[in-house]
Amino acid sequence: MASIEDDESLNCEYSRGTTAYIIIFNTKTGLLEDPRVRVALNLAVDRRALISTVLNGAGYPLNGFISPVHFGYDADQPNILHDPDRARVLLKEAGYGAGLSLTLDSPTSLPNEAVRLSKALAEQLSRVGVEINIVFTEDRELYANKVRLKNIHDMCVFDSSPLSTFRVLKEKLDSRFEGSWWQGYQNAEVEKLLDMARETVDASRREDMYRQCYRRLTEDPPWLYLYNYRNITCKASQLSTWQPPAHGVIDPRYTV
Repeated sequence: MASIEDDESLNCEYSRGTTAYIIIFNTKTGLLEDPRVRVALNLAVDRRALISTVLNGAGYPLNGFISPVHFGYDADQPNILHDPDRARVLLKEAGYGAGLSLTLDSPTSLPNEAVRLSKALAEQLSRVGVEINIVFTEDRELYANKVRLKNIHDMCVFDSSPLSTFRVLKEKLDSRFEGSWWQGYQNAEVEKLLDMARETVDASRREDMYRQCYRRLTEDPPWLYLYNYRNITCKASQLSTWQPPAHGVIDPRYTV
């Protein structure tokens, strides 16, 4: 079957989606309270192989808590490398040289690749001695409520959709706020930077504070960072001058 990309009457534009597809760690109780384990899991995942397997290549590796088009993304921060040897060293330092077992909660839809993703992650993490037991929930509303009520096991498949960097930090990572999707993570340095940013009018200074948050949340990750989708926007020939915005939100008011 021919795809829309094969239609010569359309021009296809590719862009990076802003929604971060992640595994949220339960850092309130259990093995993932230890930051060494959280870093190890991030190093153990081969994001490009995961994208190829789960999304047929239609994605981009995610290396932090926000996407590259978010305000405060730090382009100078090195990408998270796939380093299973370093992951094993960290797990040994944390006391799990003989391996460990974790339970992953996952929906069966939204994201629609959740089942494939969970199984592919389990296979990759098994290579560094981490056994993943998957608990699937078919009722998506029930699943969201389980996460909101903080009734998850060690970690869960989820996403982070706000385009506002402030909202992501405040609603999902601020232990003082304990938002719906917060799962126990605490980082006093990040919270201090968030308070400073909230009181800072100058955009460049505020952006630098968010960049510092980005670096800190790479060193001490609250989530397993996975990928952003690759968006395909097709336009008719009469719209040849139009370009999709970097954030991917199309303004329907556009006229030729």
